Amino acid sequence: MERIYSSRWFHLAAAVVITAAVLIVYSNTFHAAFQFDDLPQVVENDRLKSLSNIKALLTENRGVSLASFALNYAWGGHDVVGYHIFNTAVHVLASVFAYLLLYNIFLRAGAREVWSKRVAFFSALFFALHPVQTQAVTYIVQRMESLSSLFYILSLLFFVLASNASTALKRGALYSATVAAYILGFYSKESVVTMPAVILLIDIFFVSGKSLRGVLSRIPLYGVLGVLLVYFLFVTIKPLGGLDAFIKSPPASVEGQRDTAAPAAQRNVQPVYEGPSAGFSQTAITPKEYLYTQFNVIVYYMALLAVPVNQNLDYDFPVAKSLFKTPSLNSGTVLNLPVWPPVVSLLILISITAIGVYLFLRSRGAPGAGLFVSFFIFWFFIILSPTSSVVPIIDVIYEHRLYLASLGPFTIFVICADALVARFFGRKRL
Repeated sequence: MERIYSSRWFHLAAAVVITAAVLIVYSNTFHAAFQFDDLPQVVENDRLKSLSNIKALLTENRGVSLASFALNYAWGGHDVVGYHIFNTAVHVLASVFAYLLLYNIFLRAGAREVWSKRVAFFSALFFALHPVQTQAVTYIVQRMESLSSLFYILSLLFFVLASNASTALKRGALYSATVAAYILGFYSKESVVTMPAVILLIDIFFVSGKSLRGVLSRIPLYGVLGVLLVYFLFVTIKPLGGLDAFIKSPPASVEGQRDTAAPAAQRNVQPVYEGPSAGFSQTAITPKEYLYTQFNVIVYYMALLAVPVNQNLDYDFPVAKSLFKTPSLNSGTVLNLPVWPPVVSLLILISITAIGVYLFLRSRGAPGAGLFVSFFIFWFFIILSPTSSVVPIIDVIYEHRLYLASLGPFTIFVICADALVARFFGRKRL
């Protein structure tokens, strides 16, 4: 078995297997109709019906994604097959580059090449085929999520490769590619803003070996990323009401506004909230309520990764009004976990974070399963943070938000499973 992973052709074979597996799994979705937000953002968006509008589209938030829809329309109008082929191709690329990213991270940290290939391959395969990815791949408009994640992965990969570059010219080119991918990712979907934080995490964990001097040697790169981060945060938050609305504390949900705890079918037939769907200026859910709800949502996300059943495009998830009070659950709502006070979920999340900190401190910079597990715990929380913090969004839970974040838990699972198999069969570990 070791001989397979040692082969010079393994990278190509891994890419072929991942591609074939994705095509087999998603081949029956190519005729799925437009749904929900597909209609206003794609079907009814007249700006997408002429390629002459692409230049203008690219200057808007999510302009790269909108331009891709315009290309789809130019190729086949509103025939859904072309849109699904594009979405699936993006998912294939994201999965293959996820494999390459993991492989290079492991190798850069000092892990054995055979181990790095094996764990990276199976982690990427989980990422490619897990049912929780269905929404990001088959819900046409959520190409925004998968496309931005592809650029996110590429940006991280370029950074890791730059850390091993043999010349200053090559290193500079890869750092430039890191920044370019960050920009393309943001203009695919704004949630990519967290990418500099993950780059810094990779630097501290695997590149600089916890050395401040190593991190400081990349000040020019972090300076550019920092400026872009501030700009991206500004152009994202400003249309959502800015920070003024947060400081002024908008009123809590009141009768007559859209209630996110109402049954999904009722919300679709007779919506009663017509304000902004996200941001501090909307009043259907306050930042505090949203944060409390997200404690439960994140734990639910983890349960969904472990047992992907009862998946839903439009969850009827209960909004938490208090940290210590169990939120009300509507009759007929089906969830994989019992509803409990958000403080319970908060304690679970604090415990997991504490494990991540402990494993990082215990590792002392040496390559080991604990160091990798710690990194991917933080990966999960950082990537989820734009949609699972204090910026309220009307729809408190969506499976597509898990798309890139899920790579962390998948990798942790594979690392732990590989360690158990190694111990059972007496095989070499890292």
